[in-house]
Amino acid sequence: MDVMARYFATRGHQVTTVSSRPGRRVVECGEGGKRILARPIAFPGMSLLRLQPTHTFLVTALRELRRLEVDVVHSLLFTDALAAVALAKRQEFATVFQMNGVALPGQSCRRFPPEAAMYRRVMRSADALIACSGYIRALVLEHYGVDSVVIPPMVDVAQFSVPSMARAGSPTLLAAGDFTVPRKGIGALLKAFPLAKRTCPDLVLNLSGRMPERLIGEYTRKLPEKVRRDIRLLGLGTPEQLPRLYAEASLLVLPAMGEPSGTVLMEAWAAGTPVVTADHGGVPEFVNAAVGVLFDPRSDGPVTDNAEGLADAIIRGLDLAARAETAAACRAHAREFAPERIGPRIEALYRSLR
Repeated sequence: MDVMARYFATRGHQVTTVSSRPGRRVVECGEGGKRILARPIAFPGMSLLRLQPTHTFLVTALRELRRLEVDVVHSLLFTDALAAVALAKRQEFATVFQMNGVALPGQSCRRFPPEAAMYRRVMRSADALIACSGYIRALVLEHYGVDSVVIPPMVDVAQFSVPSMARAGSPTLLAAGDFTVPRKGIGALLKAFPLAKRTCPDLVLNLSGRMPERLIGEYTRKLPEKVRRDIRLLGLGTPEQLPRLYAEASLLVLPAMGEPSGTVLMEAWAAGTPVVTADHGGVPEFVNAAVGVLFDPRSDGPVTDNAEGLADAIIRGLDLAARAETAAACRAHAREFAPERIGPRIEALYRSLR
């Protein structure tokens, strides 16, 4: 959202973004235009009703959008997209829903609140739908019966830099994400890591993201001490820390199933770092042999357990990372997703809605 806001502001558009954070409502102005940060709606018993802040943001979006005079509302969540289509006719603005993933009826949708019905209303009412990959476009067409245009996410390549010298120290793997989500593949990675260390004994694994202590113990207690000491738990961290972590890593590893597009891959490439990822979901659309290695997850289910295949891919990925030309190839590939490449496509879509 911030990358898009800054791009459109530099293009002369008047940009307002609406989000939330704890504390009182504030309005800020900066490089990305005006930013409204509302107090999130929360109340006792939300979890018993299976409500999350994502759901209650519908009310926040309705309240904030009523106050705005805009030409286009570009939504990144299905709940604020629902608010937008509900107000669009009365306030005479166009609506765009960008899907960086999608919940599927009967699989990943909740019955209460009725997420599938909310998605259907948005997809049938929005003026334009954007899918982050062909994979997501196909899922939306299959499960909701509507088509969308494929536009990958923007990555601000300028925020990342390629190390001027070869990466020093032990070869390092980086995994970044919410490891409480099983499909992200942390289990397979922690099985593959000791296998890869047989070939590369100095290998180190950095885990940056959400990973509660219970999960840490569950995944690592059976590993030998000499393996556990080379697994570094970095915690959740901040977005500002990621460019340095990418630049210090030899390889980014994303063994996720059903990944819509994998923005972390594009960020790693911006730092000159190649990737290893599963040949599943949307990510194979963006990976080529010059910037990454795909492995067969041997599963169509929610998780991969092909630790041997992942370990082999890691070793091949480290060989790729050691090539002199790889960092430049990664950086060049990342520019395909830079704002100056992706932004004009979204602007053209906006113009077509007037």
